[in-house]
Amino acid sequence: MTRDDIIRMAREADIDWHKHWDDEENRLERFAALVAAAERDQIIALNAPEIERINEYIKTLEEAVAAEREACAKVCEDDFGNGALNLADAIRARGEK
Repeated sequence: MTRDDIIRMAREADIDWHKHWDDEENRLERFAALVAAAERDQIIALNAPEIERINEYIKTLEEAVAAEREACAKVCEDDFGNGALNLADAIRARGEK
């Protein structure tokens, strides 16, 4: 963030440096919020490709876990008969937590 960015945000927050500080508390809070938002937006913009890549990786992992869970539940249903239906339901329920 440049000096000009900070000055622009201070003006946007309507800060008057010539007034008493106690009168400026709300404006300073607005100014701090503007600076924090600008920093947050900059960090997000700089890291957006990496964030997207990680989110896709997480989605792939979640899909693989769900597929494995369903495969285990199907084995219980298909290979172990009615007595294992509770196991199949329990396995599927773990994905709902």
